Amino acid sequence: MPDYGTIKTEFVQQRLRETRWEDRQYVQELMAIERLILQGGPKTAAARLLHERLSKRYPVEYGAIALELKRGELTSDAQFKLLSEAQNVVWNWQDEMDRRQEEQKQRRKEEKLSRERTQWNRMGGLE
Repeated sequence: MPDYGTIKTEFVQQRLRETRWEDRQYVQELMAIERLILQGGPKTAAARLLHERLSKRYPVEYGAIALELKRGELTSDAQFKLLSEAQNVVWNWQDEMDRRQEEQKQRRKEEKLSRERTQWNRMGGLE
């Protein structure tokens, strides 16, 4: 059971105040980021996997928590909102690029198969 009284940063406290009980896993994951940073980074293989997953899933939050813990600099709500919106733009762009790449891959595969079939037919193969 998480102890929400152990939250170390104003940033995570603010996220808790904005988060519904049903979505509490978000705050728990931010608390895990705090713990990882406070212990100086991941120390075990499991902690490294958790660190990688959380830092990729919450890059803006990770940066804000690290900034507050390491330098004492707070991320304002306006900054957080702006950074989150920018991150969403990046993720949407990446999703679009991934989709286009997959479409191109599929097209190349279909074109190769078509060329192969044409050659097959030219060489007298059965349909």
